[in-house]
Amino acid sequence: MAKPTGTKLLVLGAGPVGLEAALRGVANGFDVTVIESGAQVAEYVGRWGFAKMFTPFGWNSTPLGLQTLLADRLAKDLPNASTFQTGKEFRESYLVPLSQSAGLKDRIRLQSSVLSVGRFGVRKGDGGPRTAPFRVVMRGPNNVESAETADLIFDCTGTYSRPNWLGDGGTPALGELTSRQFIPYWLEDVRGAKKSQYLGKSILVIGHGASAASTICELSSLAEENASTWVTWLTGHNRGVPIARTANDPLRERDRQAAKANGLATRGEGNIEHVADVRIDEVHCAGADRGYRVVGRIGKTPHTWEAEKLIANIGYKPDITMTGELNLSEPTGMWQTNESGYFVFGAKSHGRNGQFLLRDGYEQLNQAFDGLAKKVAA
Repeated sequence: MAKPTGTKLLVLGAGPVGLEAALRGVANGFDVTVIESGAQVAEYVGRWGFAKMFTPFGWNSTPLGLQTLLADRLAKDLPNASTFQTGKEFRESYLVPLSQSAGLKDRIRLQSSVLSVGRFGVRKGDGGPRTAPFRVVMRGPNNVESAETADLIFDCTGTYSRPNWLGDGGTPALGELTSRQFIPYWLEDVRGAKKSQYLGKSILVIGHGASAASTICELSSLAEENASTWVTWLTGHNRGVPIARTANDPLRERDRQAAKANGLATRGEGNIEHVADVRIDEVHCAGADRGYRVVGRIGKTPHTWEAEKLIANIGYKPDITMTGELNLSEPTGMWQTNESGYFVFGAKSHGRNGQFLLRDGYEQLNQAFDGLAKKVAA
């Protein structure tokens, strides 16, 4: 593609898709800056790093990424394409070295949060073409605020930082706002670093996706070590099994885990009690290690659950608050937006649909850069 000299590309997020976007931007001649809110690249990958990925390394890496590591002599611990890594292994063997490559190491700003994105001289709702450069307001280390100008923005911020609400209809349950700081909405390392917190405890698990299936399987193994470990699994639908399986699922590990979790629930094994057709109305927690009280309904019948621990694997949603001055709607699977020059890639582009793979994000970038090449050539 013709080199877009001087075109400023701002990449939001230094996760797998954000780093790939930055690599491609640099390779295609853009003036690239990466903005990352965490203290390190791929910080959220590190948070669930104890879990094994459903996809092999060959699906999670790219030709450009591998070429970059080889060229910069950073390809030290790369597995073969068929290896299934944990998140930590993937981050340490591939993502961190990529961030240290010659093309990226001086372009990544850590601990920088985007507060708002708008356009110079244009407010939302103003008439006329929206082609002015973007103005991005952010807060960096030591709470220092700054503004950045960009011609293009690639939003690769994902969804992991913004869990859904527990309450009926996607609203907060009563008490959830107060209790939120004490509720783990993410995967918990229940057989590793946090084993002592869950072994021998009564535990409520809420959710019916892949994360909930993983949690249930891990807790059933914990119950084999200590029979006092007891799990009540609440799901919001009333189908025959808790986890919907995909016919001929190409991700065999994901399907195996779903089948195991369903078996534990339907047979009542592993100290797992499954309750279906649940709607949550209230969630209360007075503080860390103070226990939880959940009030809801089974069908139309009121019910209250009490437990020492709670894990809410209820999925995530995109954060669209920072783009309030742009003409954007919540993403629903498309990387292109109706705001010229602003693109959303990766998990965030899929909205609330958690069925996202890294290679989906990489393919989105293929399409985007092909489109930009045609635009430059024209």
